[in-house]
Amino acid sequence: MSEYQGMRWFKMDFQVQTPEDNRHWADEDMRLLTPRRPMEDGEPSELDIQSKAQRFLRRCHELELEAIGITDHNFSEKIEPRDWFLTHLIEQNRTVARELGRPPLYILPGFEVDIGYHVLCLFEPATKVSHLRRVNMILIKLGLAETQRFRAGMPTALRRGDEAVSLKTLLDVVQKEHGGIVIAAHADQHDGLLSAARNIDDYKLPGLLALEVTSYPMPEKYRSILEGRNKDWSRVGRQPAYVQSSDAKSLKADAEGHPLENALGYRHTWVKSSKPSISSLRQAFLDGKSRLRLQEARPSDEQTHPRIVFLKCRGFKFLADQEIYFSPNLNTLIGGRGTGKSTALELLRFAFGRDQGDSFSATTRAKFERVRATFTEDAEVQVGWESIPGQVDVVSLKPQEGHVLLQGEAHDLEIFLRQLPVQFYSQQQLSELTDIGGGGSLLAMIDEACSVELQGLKGQEDTLRAEIQQLFAGMDQIGALTEEIKILKQEIQELNRQWQARREVQDEAQQYQYAEAARRYFEQVRTQINDDIQRFTHLTEDLSSRGVLNDAQVQVWPRSEWFNEFTLEAAKIREGYQAQVAGLAAQLRQDASNLFNYGEGWERISKELEGTKSSFLLACRERGLQPQDVARLQEIDKARQSKQQSLQEKEGRLGVLAPQREQLNNSLEAMNVLWGRQFAIRQRTALEITERAQGSIRVVIQQMADAEGFLRAWGLMAPDGRSRLGRAWEYIGKILFESFSEHQKAAQPEADSPWLHIREVMAERRELPLALLEYKEELKSYVKSQTVPWRIARLTRVDDRVDIELYRADKTLVGSVQSQALSEGQRNTAVLHLLLAKGEGPIVIDQPEDELDSNFIYRELVPLLRKVKNQRQLILATHNANLPVNADTDLVYALEVTKGMGVKLAAGGLDRGDTATAVLDIMEGSAEAFKRRFDKYHF
Repeated sequence: MSEYQGMRWFKMDFQVQTPEDNRHWADEDMRLLTPRRPMEDGEPSELDIQSKAQRFLRRCHELELEAIGITDHNFSEKIEPRDWFLTHLIEQNRTVARELGRPPLYILPGFEVDIGYHVLCLFEPATKVSHLRRVNMILIKLGLAETQRFRAGMPTALRRGDEAVSLKTLLDVVQKEHGGIVIAAHADQHDGLLSAARNIDDYKLPGLLALEVTSYPMPEKYRSILEGRNKDWSRVGRQPAYVQSSDAKSLKADAEGHPLENALGYRHTWVKSSKPSISSLRQAFLDGKSRLRLQEARPSDEQTHPRIVFLKCRGFKFLADQEIYFSPNLNTLIGGRGTGKSTALELLRFAFGRDQGDSFSATTRAKFERVRATFTEDAEVQVGWESIPGQVDVVSLKPQEGHVLLQGEAHDLEIFLRQLPVQFYSQQQLSELTDIGGGGSLLAMIDEACSVELQGLKGQEDTLRAEIQQLFAGMDQIGALTEEIKILKQEIQELNRQWQARREVQDEAQQYQYAEAARRYFEQVRTQINDDIQRFTHLTEDLSSRGVLNDAQVQVWPRSEWFNEFTLEAAKIREGYQAQVAGLAAQLRQDASNLFNYGEGWERISKELEGTKSSFLLACRERGLQPQDVARLQEIDKARQSKQQSLQEKEGRLGVLAPQREQLNNSLEAMNVLWGRQFAIRQRTALEITERAQGSIRVVIQQMADAEGFLRAWGLMAPDGRSRLGRAWEYIGKILFESFSEHQKAAQPEADSPWLHIREVMAERRELPLALLEYKEELKSYVKSQTVPWRIARLTRVDDRVDIELYRADKTLVGSVQSQALSEGQRNTAVLHLLLAKGEGPIVIDQPEDELDSNFIYRELVPLLRKVKNQRQLILATHNANLPVNADTDLVYALEVTKGMGVKLAAGGLDRGDTATAVLDIMEGSAEAFKRRFDKYHF
């Protein structure tokens, strides 16, 4: 099985002394014997020096060091390699590592020399004694013969004859002739390179790539030099990198196991590389901001962002079986046309189910179909996904089976895949996102960045919209009931008129009417009190439930104990008021019972009222009214009673529905507040993205500023186009929308919408634009008549408008996406800034450099990638060498075509020879072509 071949962080100590230099070594129990290999049974015994070498190596592993530079003063005073401590370190390296179950150390042999200040010289990691002999010979070449390196146990300065060896000579011999690396040791100490102005010329030598500092953060004196702010020390080009080392002379540790001062591992440096080597160190020193870290924890341990671990694919027509293990940072896939790099990215898209949906253009969907056409029946794509460090989910995709989870857990795989924070973009899609007027796409990108917060608010919006629609239905009922009540009152008035027309029984009829009015009054009072009792009962029931309160058992929230105590107190309050309300309900029932039996009691009073009816009918008979007249009076009475009862019922229903009018107004206001909260979240997200972009872009959001969206909704209310109002309808909408925008800028209300603004204008609580005065009465009347369209409009959210302003490195404004000031490439760059600044999930982009000129790529895109790559995973397919090289990619995966199939050519960091060659061949047309251009343009 393939493994990750890109760069990672190695813990390295550049300056490690050993017991080789007994005079400077501090631990008595680790000092070497004299002779170092005492005779036993007539033969030199290496047991002591071997055991001490093993102990030394074990301590390195305890400290989790992975690479060490052995820099004993002047290498060694011994001539015989078997007497060198370093010989035994190398020979015991694999044995000790195997015992501990760890990889062997990378041991870079070298020496520390004195050229007026101390300098470290390191060479390629050694695995055999011949490598050490070569290092020893280099020191002889520099002027220190084996017999001249120490005097009275003290190392001698590096000299050739009577002259000191200069740093320039040391750089030429060590770095140019013998492929080593030179580091100025403890440069910030009194005897270091930075200690005296006489060393300024040495500091300015371009071949000096690194120096060592003993304190970090550094004092301002040294920081100003290394950041190029000290004019006296400033040098042409980049400043040297700086590292930290232990300058170890001991293996001792304190009670907690931490190294003592100047003990092994006391200071260290994290170096990013494919594997430690002089080549990787040289690249790290040339790009220290990307590849060097001075800190305690491994830098990658601080990066917990979700990532794609690997892609495995087999069974494709034009792409050989591949296993790509990705870096959690920047990955670049390179290769000529037809090698399959874009296909590999599309297979990632397919594996995560991001080829589904109707949001893709016809061009993009056609690309998907071309990739699908390369599947054979046996094709399979597997991806590894790591959202929690150490927990990898494996998803498989086969043509016949679809998506299957091979490793991990998911209640619903489709939802699981949809919720993974991974984004895919081709250059075509970037261009589509940045089409002029494509604000909706930009808004969707912002919404995706704050989807968790928006999701809850949008759920509330949907619920509130449904409630408002029910309230609208209630308003229709109120309107219908109001009309029915008006008709009933008219009918009852007519019946009363007929009733009173019988003058012979006028007095009795009037008394009878009064009695009936009294009876109705009593029934209304009883109904009202019963309604009051019912409301108290419902309130008691509501307070008896927990409502939104949880079970006070939350464990995962920050300060969960406070929230749990808060919940218990809230529950007590509800319980207390529930008891009080229940008591009030019971008391109200008792008081109502007493009221209905007030005085002589309702039953007796009711009988007396009933008697007025009997008296009335008797009076009719006594006054000689015809039976049919009496029957007519009875019919009128029956109709009056029926309609009166119907009137009471409808007025009762109207009374119940009446509060909904205020509730509707409150709900519509709540909808505006909810929309305002959504805007606030988007605005906060835009500010966060702008801050993360560090001045490269500014995301601007205007609340409900989508004029086109407003006009579409406004058009749904348009009158007949042949009418005067219909012909001016779009013009009126534009003026009203402009008026709304101006009001927002001036008043900056917390909750507002174009529809609320129009309502306020129609109600003359806000000023009608002067341009619309001629339509004032006509417009008010028409809008009032458009009940259903107006309701639909009031529930339609006019989208916020998103724009991205692009800034140059010097913070000057280039232009904005929504304006005409940016080229397509610049608009794409602005959107790339947005994509890379928001979120922490992986982003996969196919050829982001298309439509961008090389200068813009180098000055804008490369710094952007370098800035973002440590915050989230980037996977790019590219033809431009600037991206893998200048953006310092962690993994290059190179493809070539062999026998009609895309196959892996090389994989790894740029510090690997095969990877660097692949980049040269594919992106520069070979090393020779690059050299010819180099010579031609006189770089």
